[in-house]
Amino acid sequence: MHPVRLWWLALVAMTVAACSGEDAPLSAKCAGESTFAQVQEQIFEARGCTLSSCHGESPQAGLDLRAGASYDSLVNVDAVSGDLKRVFPAEEDLSVLYLKVAAKSGGESLGDQGISGSPMPLGEGALSEDDLGLLRAWIRGGAPEEGIVDGSRGFATCTLEGEAAPNKTQPLPPPAAGEGLQFYAGGWNVPAEGEGEVCYASYYDYTDAVPAELIVPCGEAEGGPDVDCFAYNTVLLAQDPQSHHSIVQFYVPPEGQENQWDPADDGWKNWTCLGGDRAGADCTPGSDECGTRSQCVTAPETAVGCITYPNAPPELGGLAGLSDPENVTGALLSGQTAVTRNIATAQEATFREIYPDGVYSLMPVRGFVIWNNHAFNLTTEDTSVEQWLNVEFATPEQQRYRRVQIFDASEIFGMGRIDAFSSKEVCNTYTLPQHARLMTLSSHTHRLGKRFRIWYPPNDSCTPGPDCAPLGREHDYISRDYADPLYQRFREPDLPAYDSPDPRDRTFHYCSLWDNGETNPSEVRRESTKPDADTCSLLDAVGPIVTSLGIDLRTCGCAPEERSCYGGPDQGMACGGDDAVCGAGGICDACPAGGGITTEEEMFVLFGSYFVQE
Repeated sequence: MHPVRLWWLALVAMTVAACSGEDAPLSAKCAGESTFAQVQEQIFEARGCTLSSCHGESPQAGLDLRAGASYDSLVNVDAVSGDLKRVFPAEEDLSVLYLKVAAKSGGESLGDQGISGSPMPLGEGALSEDDLGLLRAWIRGGAPEEGIVDGSRGFATCTLEGEAAPNKTQPLPPPAAGEGLQFYAGGWNVPAEGEGEVCYASYYDYTDAVPAELIVPCGEAEGGPDVDCFAYNTVLLAQDPQSHHSIVQFYVPPEGQENQWDPADDGWKNWTCLGGDRAGADCTPGSDECGTRSQCVTAPETAVGCITYPNAPPELGGLAGLSDPENVTGALLSGQTAVTRNIATAQEATFREIYPDGVYSLMPVRGFVIWNNHAFNLTTEDTSVEQWLNVEFATPEQQRYRRVQIFDASEIFGMGRIDAFSSKEVCNTYTLPQHARLMTLSSHTHRLGKRFRIWYPPNDSCTPGPDCAPLGREHDYISRDYADPLYQRFREPDLPAYDSPDPRDRTFHYCSLWDNGETNPSEVRRESTKPDADTCSLLDAVGPIVTSLGIDLRTCGCAPEERSCYGGPDQGMACGGDDAVCGAGGICDACPAGGGITTEEEMFVLFGSYFVQE
């Protein structure tokens, strides 16, 4: 088994040198006023990439990197080599420019990425650590032409002055006509220094856009054979980088409620333009009357996993719609309810999944996309989160095996209570069905999640507790950044196969370590820094209901009786909300951590996908 790992994450930490030329001396202030202007000066100009013999007056491969031409030559422009863009906003893994210079720095082969040609720059030298970090920060920040990308200053060889701008990506080009479809979510508002999670629906009718020969009867899970579906085998989601996660689903009315296929049904309410010049205006679902960079949607409302969402049929936002009543929280958060089917679950600004040969998914030709998005805005400017979703058609001969999502949220809050200034590691297992072929594998935690490890089979099954501990052998997966988790993507002919009848040979063991300020006290969860989010108010309202279902859910911040001293001579001492207990320099502010919804509370989820080949 040979997983394709995201090796470029390690490259940022390597020290190397570049296109040509010496490192520029550190100056007090950058000449440009944006991150891209600094990329232009620090990399393209200072490294000699704009020389006539390189990418200047006579540009190699038609790539002009001179000032005034470079941006339009790079962003969302097809690369000459590989089925990728020169720069794909928000994802360096899909950007040939980054992959070529990172390959030179790390001594990697481009063949494994499907890219022809040589690593760049040609000849001696490679980009420096700061150059590579600056380029990566710019791309992951949405590759904007203007504004300072948060996180880019530390890689500049001068001082980038000014406030960081909200990360906004560029619109995703749609598939060619007859090859696929694009769904657009509009842009919901995220206030300055705010956080939120919303749910809403958009209606689509692509009857005339799907070639007649590609329309097939839906399966029972998609509405039954009387409903028309199309098959797809590639998914590409692009969203603004301040998104923490996005769960995109489509709606399937329950049996006997076929009237819900109609957007005029009373269950679908408050259709409004989201984004654009007509934002907030009434609109007709499925129309283009909202204009550019806008979408007609049911009005977005704060909702965790679409729980209690009021502008759709009650089966979507109520507990009655759950497909797994014994795992209420996991079912809701994964989108696996009785009336929804998952299309994509993204933890980054960009999510791409190309299915192996013969693997496909189905979606109705007309219906409703459900958008559930969680985002935070660390800047001092209000912003919005937009999403574009592309799917590419699978022809009849490509439709042999159905793709299945892994979203193991069976112990999503299994970490329980983590006291202030302490850490805890919790483990769980997941078993694939016989004859499964693994396609992807990843993980999900929040801010305090410092290490997520997975051990491939064989393993015994277990659930969180003393008898379910980290294994003594070397792990097969490790991720240390909750905001940028490692994705393992497996490719033919190296798809891991699990044909054994013995469940041990199909069981994955996974563990996460959470650190609530034990290693770094400044990272402890605190009452004074709890999110200013509508989600917190929602959790306060539904918390008692969730608790009554046996779910250990933490709301934002913590009650006085749970607080302990932060700073001072008695750090960690219980203080009951009284700062005086904490002595000089201390305040009663530290909180225990545990399972919850915002990035200040925790989750424990195994992600991935597979298909069954019998």
